Amino acid sequence: MVAEPRGIANHFLEAAIEPARWLDVLQHVAEETRSRHAQIVGVGPDFDVGFNWVNGMDASAHAAADRTELMLPSTNYRVAAGLSAAPHDVVWENSYAALRPRLTGDAYLDLCSDLDIPNGCQTNLVAGADGLIGFSLLRSAREGPTDAATRAMFAAFSAAARVAASLQVALEQDGCKLVAGSFDAMDVACFVLDQRMHVRALSRAAEDLLTRGALRLVEGRVSSPMPQIARRLSAATQAVRDQGVAAASVVVPQHAGASGADLLTLKLHRLPMRPWNMGFAPFAILTAKRQSAATDGDLKLLRDDYGLTAAEAEIAMLLRQGHSRAQISERRGIGAETLRSHLRALFGKLGVRRETEAIHLLHALLS
Repeated sequence: MVAEPRGIANHFLEAAIEPARWLDVLQHVAEETRSRHAQIVGVGPDFDVGFNWVNGMDASAHAAADRTELMLPSTNYRVAAGLSAAPHDVVWENSYAALRPRLTGDAYLDLCSDLDIPNGCQTNLVAGADGLIGFSLLRSAREGPTDAATRAMFAAFSAAARVAASLQVALEQDGCKLVAGSFDAMDVACFVLDQRMHVRALSRAAEDLLTRGALRLVEGRVSSPMPQIARRLSAATQAVRDQGVAAASVVVPQHAGASGADLLTLKLHRLPMRPWNMGFAPFAILTAKRQSAATDGDLKLLRDDYGLTAAEAEIAMLLRQGHSRAQISERRGIGAETLRSHLRALFGKLGVRRETEAIHLLHALLS
């Protein structure tokens, strides 16, 4: 058993608390093991790349490597080895050699050739339902396969890396609880989401919405028991997660046939980006607030400040309350073409182009 390299445990723990230090620690590991790269990578349960930290790897190499199609166990022998490894086991080139013939394509093999990283060894630091966090040496053809002494040194590094990774995950999860606690103090329903938009913490008022069935969790994400609303919420969630949208709003009935004060306004807000997180830090919040009924003041603001006619202002309030175009037409006693004409004028006066943009603006103006 090789003793843990002097001081490395402290360096790993410092990186867990100040994650910008991870690359320095990985550089140290690579130098000590005479390897081209050391790597810590997070792979989600759907084999998406949560993060990929590698010393000495430039942006173009990351762009080539950090693709979901190259993280599938059917195409990537390192991911396949990580999924089959027992806890704390170190796997190396003999496992890679056994797995390579089973791959369904050569894309990852070609990548390893292009980046000159065919050799190395690895272990899992964290593994569970959320995926795995792996720790690896990536070695060039010239550096050759790992030998027993290198793997023993790597195992010693891994013990410190495992403690540090677990600590950072715990700190990120505690951050989610802290955010939820802040909303508890304000008696606001709030779901705290990670970068996969999974709920990591929630306030007591949010728990109450789940208990009453107004909202539900589906595979860890906030959804609605009503299919149409669930689809709208899913689209808003994807926009915030994948399309760089800073915020989105969805009006949700608390029960079938709900209207007015029985409607909930769900607001998704993307939080400032936190570099060097392992995917468990707060990424976004979803708050739920009871829909307030339209007031004369709201209607006056829309008429006076934005020049909406009385009819356009009333249509705007119905949009904000979550009514569909068909419902608005029926309620106003107008045809679809007349409603479209009103909406075109309304959008122009509000300075938006789409219905979803109008709804979000109305929520912001009249909250």
